[in-house]
Amino acid sequence: MAGIIVAGTLALPVQAQQSNEVQYRNGKTLMEQQRYDLAMNELLPLTNASPDNAYAPEASYFYSLAALKANKLQEAYQMLVQLQNQHAQWSGMPEADYLLANVLFEQGEYDHALSKLQELKGSALESDAESLKRYYLNRLTDRTTYELLLERYWNDKTIAQVYADKLLGGWYKKQDRQTLENIVTRFNLDRSRYLSKDAFNNLGFNVAVLLPFQLNQDLMQTARKNQFVTDLYAGMQLAQDSLLTQGIQVKLFSYDVGADTSSTKRILNLPEIKQMDLIIGPVYKSTAKVAARFATENNVTVINPLSQDAQMASSENVFLFESSVATQARQAAAYAYQNFSPKTAVILYENTKDDTTFAYHYRQQYIKLGGKVKVYKKISSNEASVTAQTFKDLKLEEVGHMAVFSDKMTAAVNATSLLQSKSRMLPLLTYEKWLDINQITLRQLDDLEVYFVSPKYFNKLNPANNWFRKQYISKYNLPPSVYAYSGFEMLYYFGMALQNYGANFNQALPAAGVQPGVFYPGIGYNDTSMRNEMHQDNQYVPITKLENLQLTVVNPIF
Repeated sequence: MAGIIVAGTLALPVQAQQSNEVQYRNGKTLMEQQRYDLAMNELLPLTNASPDNAYAPEASYFYSLAALKANKLQEAYQMLVQLQNQHAQWSGMPEADYLLANVLFEQGEYDHALSKLQELKGSALESDAESLKRYYLNRLTDRTTYELLLERYWNDKTIAQVYADKLLGGWYKKQDRQTLENIVTRFNLDRSRYLSKDAFNNLGFNVAVLLPFQLNQDLMQTARKNQFVTDLYAGMQLAQDSLLTQGIQVKLFSYDVGADTSSTKRILNLPEIKQMDLIIGPVYKSTAKVAARFATENNVTVINPLSQDAQMASSENVFLFESSVATQARQAAAYAYQNFSPKTAVILYENTKDDTTFAYHYRQQYIKLGGKVKVYKKISSNEASVTAQTFKDLKLEEVGHMAVFSDKMTAAVNATSLLQSKSRMLPLLTYEKWLDINQITLRQLDDLEVYFVSPKYFNKLNPANNWFRKQYISKYNLPPSVYAYSGFEMLYYFGMALQNYGANFNQALPAAGVQPGVFYPGIGYNDTSMRNEMHQDNQYVPITKLENLQLTVVNPIF
């Protein structure tokens, strides 16, 4: 897009041309940094058409895109209408039409949006338009509204096929049989999928759960070791019940899968596994790799419930429910860059694989966004005196924040002591595990500007938490662990994805964006700075801070 108007700038007065170019580039940079309100402010003056402003169409487009990202739908809509009226012959108009359809969908104007997408038939964006249409149609849960669209756009295959999927996903009634047959015949859909006896006998979704239940071992020996598995599955069962109350039937089929690759291959070769709509597990690295190959070869989606290793999701058919270490680091760096000034950092990290990896990705992202790293140093908390000297030697003048990636008591105590003595208001970003270090009080952390990377955070004061605890204790006579919450949240999220998009929901997740979970503050598989870019791990990472001894999310999704 950026090259479209360059040739037209040559005849402009040099000073005006340079000024407009600087302002335009500033706006684009703010967009890349996800600072959408500021980007809108920067781009707005350039959206007015005039002889000395060749950037008007592009500025109008990117202003509208920023407004959409900032959830300012009316501003986005008004600017796109202005763009169409003032620059109807602009070569980027198909992109603007696509964006306008996106805005209209977000406003609930499905009819208008679908009409706009029809204008993209035969263009380079036709495939993207179909994907956008499918995504929003899958989100439409009001049957009456959908049937009106089906009647109006009776010749649109996508609208008809999504309706057929919704029938099999839970909308189907006996009187719908003729409508379904007409759709299958008219659009030459797969009759075995939509009209076979099995299609009606197996309404709902089948989910295979491959976890190390260790049912063939002594219960007393494995109970404590495998409690996380029991809790995870118990949470999934409560999510199954909750989904059913909404008319979404998810059937769980459990298989005992540990670290043995041979037995895992035998289970994956069972005929019924290939018929599953979704597979959750396995959890161990060796067997997870086997499942990933199976997912690719059979086009079945696999969810790894616990891993934070991005390499475990190298296939488009494999998702991590957790955020990977790399994503946690990048999102933390983005928050630091956007919120701490000056844009300079001191980074210390423990001499371990995970901490080194975290620090590496943090530094890369921070520099990519435009920040500078004054100190980037590895520490070893086992060497207490050396570690203490490293912190003592730090120069904190003209530093915007300090990041310490270590969960060791020695590093935590030295970092907090340094800030208490030299710079109490300097932001410090670190792991949430510091909250469990007994040598530091919550009051100390509250008094300092300490921010925590909290990938497993959920609000314990959420009313849904009280409901879940009561249900869980009533059913299992135990309070729920973090794994129970995770199991519930995971199955509920992907159960809703199955209902909204069908078993092939992979391509729909990026457009879905980050959404609030039942307990978690956010779940999503797209980077909001990149439209329709697929990510295989949860891209939302809560950053928290103590306020009056209460942990609070400082980067909420809304």
